[in-house]
Amino acid sequence: MLGTAPAPESVAVLTAQWALETDTGRAMPGNNFGGIKAAAGAAGASFHTVEGHGAGRREVTARFRVYGTPYAGAEDYVRLLASRYPAALAAAHAGNVSGFAQALAQGGYFTADPHAYARGLEAHFRALLGGPVEASASPPARLDLAVNEGAIAGLLRALSRESESA
Repeated sequence: MLGTAPAPESVAVLTAQWALETDTGRAMPGNNFGGIKAAAGAAGASFHTVEGHGAGRREVTARFRVYGTPYAGAEDYVRLLASRYPAALAAAHAGNVSGFAQALAQGGYFTADPHAYARGLEAHFRALLGGPVEASASPPARLDLAVNEGAIAGLLRALSRESESA
């Protein structure tokens, strides 16, 4: 609904991805919320990362987008989802973690094993909403939202703006 705050489930889906992509904010250089790569010639910085999974897993150096503030990083993250992964953002608005993961995988957002990525998202999502985490899932690190207050506030603001423009 236009002009309304996003539902907790919507925020939890995006926060779960943020937690998965950034090790709950501990690996978030340049205020980059989702491991967003920088296009050739665009502003960015080079960082070590892991690409692929299984036999194709490799450590590489890649260029990632950098932002001056968590708010700017959050806004670009949500803007990227809205423009390049609209089905994923729609799933997030619906609180649909598996649909979100599937849409990201289909769009080529990540190179990890799609099933493992989805399980990680689900574990973080359930931890955020206080639900049970499956025994087969790796337990997520406890999200200290106070420590990451700027990041979460930026994400909320960006998601609210995207909801208003929809």
